[in-house]
Amino acid sequence: MSKDVFERAMALGASIVESEEFNEIQKREDDIIKDANAQTLLKRFHELQSKQREMTKKGEFMTDEEVMELEQTQLKMVENKTIKSFSAAQDNFQAMMNQVMKIIRDAGTKKMKE
Repeated sequence: MSKDVFERAMALGASIVESEEFNEIQKREDDIIKDANAQTLLKRFHELQSKQREMTKKGEFMTDEEVMELEQTQLKMVENKTIKSFSAAQDNFQAMMNQVMKIIRDAGTKKMKE
């Protein structure tokens, strides 16, 4: 690969890391670390989700109580301000990255038409 490509990729990476969207995610991650309730909800959600995946692989099903707990945990996560803020920051960052990828794809398409 061209040295120029690596240099531009490094510059793009630096710009992304310095972006408002990336910094917002880092702030919201710090908020989650400081919020014991958010951590507990996330941990329990991931445990239940993992259990559901494993059972599905085996052709088994969670009990009604487990399904209800998973749903209740999801609802609590949606209502948790810390988790909501983090999710919004992730969405904003993902939107920015989607735009970056579109620009790269469009540049490639334009080059192919030349």
